[in-house]
Amino acid sequence: MKTYQDVVAQLKAEANPQNVAGMARYGISTKNTLGISIYTLRKMAREIKKDHALALKLWDSGFHEARILASFIEEPEKVTEAQLERWVKDF
Repeated sequence: MKTYQDVVAQLKAEANPQNVAGMARYGISTKNTLGISIYTLRKMAREIKKDHALALKLWDSGFHEARILASFIEEPEKVTEAQLERWVKDF
């Protein structure tokens, strides 16, 4: 099982500033964006598997890609309405 620190370290290691610049051209905010491809995030999600507690921590990190990863690994049956409301406000 990967820890929050392990996952954030892996995300930072995968950071690609050139991709961040490309994302900006499509109107994606570059604040707290690492420029990691969706393909890399999907692979990470498969390795991590479902993990509600980790998903919550990743979302709270504020990193764009960590939030995408959080949505991939979240366990739907454990999501509360309050959690969804909080996540939606962050969009």
